[in-house]
Amino acid sequence: MSAERQVNDIESRLEHLYDALETGTFSSEELAPRIRKLQARKQELSLSKEKAELALQLNVFEMPDMAIIQEYVNDLRSLLGSSPIVEQRAFLKSFVKEIQVDKEKIRVNYTLPMPPKNTEEEVIGVLPFIQHGRPCRSRTCDTLIKSQVLCQLS
Repeated sequence: MSAERQVNDIESRLEHLYDALETGTFSSEELAPRIRKLQARKQELSLSKEKAELALQLNVFEMPDMAIIQEYVNDLRSLLGSSPIVEQRAFLKSFVKEIQVDKEKIRVNYTLPMPPKNTEEEVIGVLPFIQHGRPCRSRTCDTLIKSQVLCQLS
C-alpha cells in the first residue's frame, strides 16, 4: 500500500476514534493510546513520503545492499545453469525489454524483478501460455465420443 493511501487510512481511523469520543461511546483514557499511536504512524509516513518525493526531485538512487545483490546473482546463476534452454529464454524474456546493438556497443534495457522491502514472501507471476488450435476443437477423433462429451457438458 502506498504511503498516501496509508495516511488516508489512518486519517479515516482517527476520524472514527474522534467520533467515538464525541458521542461518549469510549472515554479519552481508553482511546488516547490508540490515537497517539496512529498519529505517530501518520507522522512517520508523511516524513517518508516527503523524503521519497525529495529523492525523486533530486534523482537520487539508493543502491541496494551488496549482500542482497549477491544473493540475486547467485540465484540467477543457479537458475540459468540448471534450467533447459527454453526455460532460460522464457525467464530472460520476462524482464529484458530490448537489446540494441550498435557498431561499438550493446545496450540491454531491462527491469529487475525485486521484491518490496520488509516482505517475507515474493509473488512471481505465471508465464503466459499459447493455446494451439481452436477452443471448440477437440483432440478426440471419434465423433461418437465427442458428441457424448458435448451432451454431458451442456
